Amino acid sequence: MNAQPYTPALARPRRVMVLGLAALSTGFASVEMHRLLAAHGTTVPELFVLGLFAVCFAWIALSFWSGVAGFIQLVANQRLPGLRWPTEEEAAGPLTRRTAVVMPVYNEDPSAVFAHVQATYESIAATGQLDAFDFYVLSDSTRAESWVAEELAWSELCRRVGGQGRIFYRRRSDNTAKKAGNLAEFCERWGRRYDFLLVLDADSLMAGDSVVQMARLMELNPGAGILQVPPQNVGRSTLFARLQQFAGRVYGPIVAAGAAAWQMGDSNYWGHNAILRMAPFIEHCGLPVLPGQQPFGGHILSHDFVEAALMRRAGYTVWLVPELGGSYEQPPPDLLAYAQRDRRWCQGNLQHLGLVMAGGLHPMSRMHFLMGVMSYVASPLWLIFLVAGLFAALHEWFFAPATLLEFQSTLPGGDAFDTVGALRLMALSLALLWIPRLMGLGLLLANREEAARMGGRFKLVLSVMLEGVVSTLMAPVMMLFQSHFVFGTLLGYKVNWSSQQREDTDLPWSEALSRHKWHMVIGGVLAALTIAVAPGMLAWLSPVIVGLWLAPAISVFTARASLGLWAQRKGLFLIPEEAEPPTVLVRAQELAEEGMEPVDDALDHVLSDPRAHALHLALLESHPTASVPVALASARRKLLAGGVEPLSPQEKSAVLLDARTLSELRGRRLGVQA
Repeated sequence: MNAQPYTPALARPRRVMVLGLAALSTGFASVEMHRLLAAHGTTVPELFVLGLFAVCFAWIALSFWSGVAGFIQLVANQRLPGLRWPTEEEAAGPLTRRTAVVMPVYNEDPSAVFAHVQATYESIAATGQLDAFDFYVLSDSTRAESWVAEELAWSELCRRVGGQGRIFYRRRSDNTAKKAGNLAEFCERWGRRYDFLLVLDADSLMAGDSVVQMARLMELNPGAGILQVPPQNVGRSTLFARLQQFAGRVYGPIVAAGAAAWQMGDSNYWGHNAILRMAPFIEHCGLPVLPGQQPFGGHILSHDFVEAALMRRAGYTVWLVPELGGSYEQPPPDLLAYAQRDRRWCQGNLQHLGLVMAGGLHPMSRMHFLMGVMSYVASPLWLIFLVAGLFAALHEWFFAPATLLEFQSTLPGGDAFDTVGALRLMALSLALLWIPRLMGLGLLLANREEAARMGGRFKLVLSVMLEGVVSTLMAPVMMLFQSHFVFGTLLGYKVNWSSQQREDTDLPWSEALSRHKWHMVIGGVLAALTIAVAPGMLAWLSPVIVGLWLAPAISVFTARASLGLWAQRKGLFLIPEEAEPPTVLVRAQELAEEGMEPVDDALDHVLSDPRAHALHLALLESHPTASVPVALASARRKLLAGGVEPLSPQEKSAVLLDARTLSELRGRRLGVQA
């Protein structure tokens, strides 16, 4: 069907409404806060508290009004203007453009990775449109065992599905610029063979129908540079992961529809489960190396926001398309793994501060950078707000002429305290946080079939309440984690590039206590200060204090798959994909459970298994990479001496990169066996 071409005028009224209402809400709340603080005169610390409150409240107000826009969009059940969708006749026709489906991997479990590749491949094949797609697994793996296992898994996948000439594997030995560099190297070598680039993460999974629709939308909208389909969290069993999956299913549609409703063709790119137009991506989206040293200089870590900004600067639109389903990923299994991922994202987002004023960027691109920064900076701002509030209380206590009794009368519980005004402000803050959740719940309750797939209406409401309690207790822990990440980045600490934890494993108490000990200490100090200075505020701060005290227990118990599966049996935190799992999810699970023979020693496996040896040499020949001379020479010396002295990981990789040495060692081993 024809659509009105996207212009800024289409989005302007929506943005004025969302941003204007957020500003009005912030103004009202700030006036109320000032009135409360000024009850006994306003000090400099209190003015500082007021400023922090205004910034933090503006952030939750923007999230709230964006959620309201999403709710209206979902109730209206209308597609956004600006994108042309296919007619029935067009939807039934063959795709005319070529798409490369790429999955960058880094020291991942090959069984899970290639299970997802095969499930997505078979799902696309079932649509009859497979001829329009090629698949690439782009490895940056540094562990030799992962490398050799990936080669074997790729070969087995090609054999099973007849994917020779359609499914490709490439490993870089020099993983410069990490994932962004991996994709850039692919685009330089093979990108111009394709019209579109579909980017998946190692845990991504996409239904064939959705992939075909994404490619068709790109064909019909030549001005579109990126289409981002929001992924749904699925496939994990720990209680923490199930809470994430459930929350994403209840509130995620509101968030995604809201962002799409007012950002429209100036939306953002999340780095995976998205399709990009190849030619402008190659021409305009090359990432600069930022001046200076890490953490703010060097290669850009969070490449997705920057690539979206560059695509928009080149005149192409960027769309969030929540109307398309069939897009999946897996959540972190526990709170500590979630925080580890946040650590990397935090530094990447803070790097964007140096790009906010880059020339030629669209105003919405600058706003995306600032929103990404605020998603992490909000935590230390809230922390400073709490500390500043206590400092203001201490300031009054020590320096004001009023007695302690007179001062405490102006605090919560005191005779001079405006309890009604404080409750009104607290109710407003809670409303902004909870109403989007309730709107998401309301949409599900109104859909009887959807509610039934999530355990029924009673279990659905109960699950929302329980998830709200747990997330409230986790919030202060994440506030301290993110504050630590922000301050650490500002102090120059660099993040290491490591593979993500994806397995459902119990978290030891020792690790939880080690990681959360300072959270418990801070909770105790906060409680003591509150009791000493402003006991009337203890009830107000109790969710923060209790959450910090219980942090180790929360981490340990929510990391348990046994509790997650128990909740599933009781009908709690269910998602529709569990009641009626899509074919692509079922197939991926089946393939992952089949697994593959583990590679315990990569070099020994390549030398002892003739199939692995031939495959490895063939891949070296097709993608020759120079070995490291020093490491190779050291490895050869050890091997020629009889192999008594073990090889280091670097030496083992150097041997695996050198076809001549591998052939010599293989020949020598065969000679000994003969």
